[in-house]
Amino acid sequence: AASVFAYFAGENIDAIIIIIIVFINASIGFLQEFKAEKAIEALQKLLAPHARVIRDGKHISIPAGELVPGDLMVLSEGDKVSADCELFEENEILIDESILTGESMPVRKDTEKDNRLFMGTQIAAGTGKAIVTKTGMRTEFGKIAALTTETKKDKSPLQKELAHIGVFTGKITLGIALVLFLIGIFGRGQGIVETLLFAVAVAVAAVPEGLPTTITVALALGVQRLAKKNAIVKQLSSVETLGSTTVICSDKTGTLTKNEMTVQEMIIDEYDITAHGVGYEPRGGFSIHGYHSGSESEYLEYEKDSLHELAHKKPLLYEHFELMSRSAVLCNNAKLTEIEEQWKILGDPTEGALITLAEKAGFSVSGINQKHKRIHEFPFDSKRKRMSVIAQDEKTSALFSYVKGAPDSLLPLCTKIIKDGRVVSLDQKHLHEILKHNDALAAKALRIIAVAYKEMPKSPVGGKYIKESAESDLIFLGLVGMIDPPRDEVKEAVRLTHRAGIRVFIITGDHGLTAHAIAKQLGLVKTHGANIVTGEMLNEMSESKLLGFVAKGQETIFARVSPEHKLRIVNALKESGEVVAVTGDGVNDAPALKRADIGIAMGITGTDVSKEAANMILTDDSFSTIVTAVMEGRTIYENMKKFIYFIFSSNIGELLAVFSTILFGLPAPLTAVFLLIINTLTDVFPALALGVEPVERDILERPPRKPDSKIIQGAFLYRFLAAGIWKGLVTAAVFFGNLWVNGWRFGQDLNTDTYLYMQSATMAFVVLTLLQMVQAVNSRSLTVSVFRMKFFENLYLLAAIVFSTVATILIVQMPIFEKYLKTTALTLNQWLILTAAAMTILVFEEIRKAVFSRN
Repeated sequence: AASVFAYFAGENIDAIIIIIIVFINASIGFLQEFKAEKAIEALQKLLAPHARVIRDGKHISIPAGELVPGDLMVLSEGDKVSADCELFEENEILIDESILTGESMPVRKDTEKDNRLFMGTQIAAGTGKAIVTKTGMRTEFGKIAALTTETKKDKSPLQKELAHIGVFTGKITLGIALVLFLIGIFGRGQGIVETLLFAVAVAVAAVPEGLPTTITVALALGVQRLAKKNAIVKQLSSVETLGSTTVICSDKTGTLTKNEMTVQEMIIDEYDITAHGVGYEPRGGFSIHGYHSGSESEYLEYEKDSLHELAHKKPLLYEHFELMSRSAVLCNNAKLTEIEEQWKILGDPTEGALITLAEKAGFSVSGINQKHKRIHEFPFDSKRKRMSVIAQDEKTSALFSYVKGAPDSLLPLCTKIIKDGRVVSLDQKHLHEILKHNDALAAKALRIIAVAYKEMPKSPVGGKYIKESAESDLIFLGLVGMIDPPRDEVKEAVRLTHRAGIRVFIITGDHGLTAHAIAKQLGLVKTHGANIVTGEMLNEMSESKLLGFVAKGQETIFARVSPEHKLRIVNALKESGEVVAVTGDGVNDAPALKRADIGIAMGITGTDVSKEAANMILTDDSFSTIVTAVMEGRTIYENMKKFIYFIFSSNIGELLAVFSTILFGLPAPLTAVFLLIINTLTDVFPALALGVEPVERDILERPPRKPDSKIIQGAFLYRFLAAGIWKGLVTAAVFFGNLWVNGWRFGQDLNTDTYLYMQSATMAFVVLTLLQMVQAVNSRSLTVSVFRMKFFENLYLLAAIVFSTVATILIVQMPIFEKYLKTTALTLNQWLILTAAAMTILVFEEIRKAVFSRN
């Protein structure tokens, strides 16, 4: 608008310069955001899955998106199912459906009763072939994706805040421009074009043209920093939203925990054995507690390399330990591998934990399998809750049945037990002891597996092995308690969230007691009486009661929940006025991820749907990275306050300087071109540098800002008004002072083409620019004295100040700019006077900060 009015007023050069400055201003913001979006697009292209199919009799690998109904898909352990399909051939296949159901236990599938496989699930064990029935949005996976697309996404707090600032600035600008236009037309009898140009110049002074660019670049730099810290942010505004988060709804498996089942405790005979170490790395020792009637507890410590000492000190216990490890290894389909110095499991996590235990104890898994050939397997199923394997001893050719399963399923099949190395009858006393130990392990929220074995007849019954024969009259060996351990770094991250005033809710598809145990270990709950709300309870629960469970002061864990439940919990939190962050990796998490203020998907285990719905993706799947992102978000918000304070105080100074001329009927001391140069060239770069001010030490000690709080309100408004008024008064004083010294007196006319006006306007431009440079240093903290801050901590700010100051000197002193910008070269004395005048803002701000600190 200023360019158009300048053109019609005959100021063609001004019109061109204004357009060039506005174009530069817009280009900076566009290019920064464009680069950020392109980086995110490049990341998403790396996520394309593939599938193995049989076409024209050949096994080929194709992009999963090219699957069609009727394709024959080949499935192996570790594969992801890329479409809904039906098994027509299988070999002991187990499916991990946790991505849809939240259940971590694999499900047995067969070609008769339950042959349906769903897109997004994973083959935990076995192999098979299936015919594709549904693809894309027609799959169960796709239906949840459709629910996600229908979920409304709210504006971020930053978007709301920028809208507020825009309305605030717009109202003031339009009001001032209208008043000036009316005064010019009716009060001073000026022409319409001249008056419009003057009014637009004031509007230019009031509107912070550099603010959108500064915010965009500050957020883009935040995105880049977070990417280096394992957090990929998809939308720029999400960076700041993290800083205002008040509640984090976290999944348990893989986020708070390692997603690696680990044996923690075993009960063998009268010994309680604690296994050390977590995950699938076969290293760690054992603590052995012996309980003997009428005597004190024994306590023994053994590492892997010295466990053979147990064979000398406690030979019967060692033999029992070896037999139990052998049973767990043989009744098992998992494989332990080391890939790039990382130990991983292929197959069922529970079985992986058992073979890791055996290796940790020094019993070679490969050696056991070589010495005991597996003859037949009765796979685990949800009804029997157990698995059996018949194996033949290499030396004696004897057949043995090895069984593992849930204690309540396996104990009724046991008639004997090993005590002190002898096989004795399993009487009520022994059964009572086992159940007592079982309850003790359950109280620790461990997943409990019972192990048993028996010697089989030399030949199969009727030439065929049957389950009843393999799973009857068993000898009970012991109990194994395991858990998915919490991540090492999460406990400290949880402590930081509490310091930061952020509440954390666990929302999981797993068992409530398991989630409670993890929460207790991590410090997420501090009492034993934390609420455990299940999906079934939510079905019967009213909205008001749910609001009570998510209210402040309540420690609540949500377990066995469905996608609809998770979405409902997020809605309840948002209704309570919370800024909600939700983590998740499965398709079932996607609707809640989208509904949340900030959805956080897992980069390693997450699905494409969850990543699409989320605002941020964690490349390390760790909860601690969320805390790092929160710290970054809060820092960005605080830095936004600093550069908004810096920019608005400058604009107030410009407004006051321009308004001062109205009282005396003089031309504005700052032309539209000068105002745009200040707002773009000398404001933007220091403001950008303030946007990367280092993290303040106490950033996580402060509570989250209230969702409805505004930057421009209360004390913050008074601060930049006071600083702006001071800068405006100093600028006006320099303008009028130079006129007075050179013979001008109040009441006289002043032509804009005279040397005196151009010199005075140049001095006003220079002093306002220098005031801005000093104010940039003041703005590093709104409360702390500049003399208490590290001067070289923000080198970007020092570079920006040097650049803007040098640019101002060149604009003023170089002859080419005198012609086009109507500036005049200044003497050394004038530069010194203007520098001294600019330093007054430092004194003013130090007094204000001192008064503020005392209050």
